[in-house]
Amino acid sequence: MKRLVLLFTLLTASWLYASETAFWQLDTFDDFLRGNLSGVSLSKEGELRLAPLAKPVFSPDETVALSLASDPQGHLYVGTGHQGKVFRLDRDLKHTLLFQAPEPEVLALAFGPDGALYVGTSPQGKVYRVEASGKWRVFFDPKAKYIWALAFDREDQLYVGTGDRGQIFRVDRSGKGTVFFDSTQTHIMCLTFDRSGNLLAGSEPNGLIYRIDPHGKAFVIYQSSLPEIHSLAVDNQGRIYAAALGNAGGRGSAETFSAPQPTAPIEGGVTTVTVVASTGSNSSELGQQPQQEKSAPPASRNRATMGTPGLPFSTGPQGKGSLIEILPDSSAETLWSSNQESIFGLAVRGHDVLFSTDAEGRIFSLSPSAAGSDGSPKLTLLTETPESLPTRLLLHGSDLYIATSNIARLFRVGSGLATEGTYESPVKDTKFISHWGTIAWRADTPPGCTLQFYSRSGNSERPDNTWSDWAGPYTNPEGSTIQSPPARFLQWKAVFRGPGSASPTLDQVRISYLNQNLPPVIHALSVTSGGERSEATGAAFTPSSGGASVVVTTSPTTFGNPPASASAHPKDPVVITWQAEDPNGDQLVYSLYLRGEGEREWHLLKRRLRETSYTIDPDALADGRYLVRLVASDEESNSPQTARQTELVSAPFWVDNTPPGVRVVRQSVLANGADVSFEAESNLSPLRKAEVSIDGGEWHSVNSDDGVVDSRRETFTLRNLPLASGEHLILLRVWNTTGNAGLGKAVVRVAGQ
Repeated sequence: MKRLVLLFTLLTASWLYASETAFWQLDTFDDFLRGNLSGVSLSKEGELRLAPLAKPVFSPDETVALSLASDPQGHLYVGTGHQGKVFRLDRDLKHTLLFQAPEPEVLALAFGPDGALYVGTSPQGKVYRVEASGKWRVFFDPKAKYIWALAFDREDQLYVGTGDRGQIFRVDRSGKGTVFFDSTQTHIMCLTFDRSGNLLAGSEPNGLIYRIDPHGKAFVIYQSSLPEIHSLAVDNQGRIYAAALGNAGGRGSAETFSAPQPTAPIEGGVTTVTVVASTGSNSSELGQQPQQEKSAPPASRNRATMGTPGLPFSTGPQGKGSLIEILPDSSAETLWSSNQESIFGLAVRGHDVLFSTDAEGRIFSLSPSAAGSDGSPKLTLLTETPESLPTRLLLHGSDLYIATSNIARLFRVGSGLATEGTYESPVKDTKFISHWGTIAWRADTPPGCTLQFYSRSGNSERPDNTWSDWAGPYTNPEGSTIQSPPARFLQWKAVFRGPGSASPTLDQVRISYLNQNLPPVIHALSVTSGGERSEATGAAFTPSSGGASVVVTTSPTTFGNPPASASAHPKDPVVITWQAEDPNGDQLVYSLYLRGEGEREWHLLKRRLRETSYTIDPDALADGRYLVRLVASDEESNSPQTARQTELVSAPFWVDNTPPGVRVVRQSVLANGADVSFEAESNLSPLRKAEVSIDGGEWHSVNSDDGVVDSRRETFTLRNLPLASGEHLILLRVWNTTGNAGLGKAVVRVAGQ
């Protein structure tokens, strides 16, 4: 039982104000499962302790170990691939090569009541009878591609599960065999017997479990949503346990016979195990549909192509897996399921079910009759064999034996505890360079046991030779100062030691850290006024604001038939806007400064702004060319010693409240009209628009003599104006970019005809 939670709230968010300490805490099954266990077990309650003693006892120098069996004399037998070898281990675990088959894969072994070992091989396999002396002969040839399973009944008859026609053969003592059951499935993957002597068989690709009476009458007692029933086991209470694997709606692992294929790594490198307690429904009535397994959500990635049928040859997890319990009343329940892990080996020890998965070579123990703190079956991750994939489990006496593939080995898990084990945490990404605080933990340490912690840090996502060495040991559970250098990533490990009969129990680890304070980032600074549109220029005073946009734009001016008086036009204000953020999530405050052309000092406009815009009345500024400087600071979230700020200067902009001047420079009367020339000049900002009106008539746009109205000084020549005799008033109205309008007039007198 976990002790009471500490009397303070721990923050676990990755993004915190830089002035606040962040905490990284692990204290649940799922938290600890993301780490690596070596000689350490993990309970569903989130408790780490020394695992049962597990060590490799045999390495046959082969790629895969595919089958496992024992005899009453205490010998063990290991069938391997891809050279078809069968090894025998005596009670002292000394090994000899007992038999080498002509076929490359030994997928099934069974020790017969006659004292001989029976060996099933693939592909185009046969069943061989091998005596203790090594003498062998072909016992039965089913003319099948694969021999997946062998099992003897009470009458000493041998049952042979085959593929790729999904048939089960019954073979008598003389080696004569007949088809006992034709499943119409592709493969019969596993065989065992229930307490009543009925044969149980698991199939692929429809995930069926058959119960077949001695006369060959079959009944489907369960159908999984996963395609393959890979292993079956029965306890002394008559409960049936089944390991189902594969992708829902797809094939299982019994696929084409091929060379080993690599598997792509899991995205993110994290495997998730979900324990589901579901209420089964009865399916014992004749004619009912087979009990359906409650399906989990679809797997998040595609399952890699398998090598030898029925067994993966890749080290990465293969897809979905489920452990199903079928009670004597035929009700079924999914005890465990995963969208990332496939389940392979299966064994029953007392009231516990042992099973292996392909993620980190994990061996689990599940107690269906003992509920955990959340009400689900009690689950314990006993140990891991991370360099190998545990394909077969065998209980022999008080020991559990594990046959592995990819590196063929035989492990023994005894009843005693390991004397030393290590747990390595997942890597913590703090998002920024961080300074480390303390590491504290909650644990029980019985006499004779010790628990020590170490830490290391680095700036690459995965630990490599660029990381710091392990620092420690840390021994004060109330809080030891972490000695690893500041960095973005951190990992810790715990080393458990005990006398073999007791173990430390760890259920919580907490680390504090403080992100390095980074300066704010200004992404954009814009000034909108009636002034001239300038090129985006300016300077950011910190590398973090690289790529900032500095823009000055001109306010739109509507030209129609405004009053002749320039003062009737409202002036557009100067509007300053910006976009900024703080990488640490700090609250930002802003200060704005203004500097006119020819001035040396910046003049404060406003301090401690929290908004991201500011407006200046144009009448509050004298005519001229100006720059704005924006300062963003995180001072409100940090101490004066650690506060950071960033500056950015705008492109120049104009303030111009003076209307352009317009004067007549030349006029001449012609026979049928007149020519008139005007000159217009703006005090500061360029001219943008000109219109002419004759005798109070409609206004018409005119271009300057150079074709474009865009300079502070422009000339406009009105040629061949068709004027009748008499006096005429010629008006020229000109606007500059700030919206100021100037008006000039010429009086032309045309003589009568």
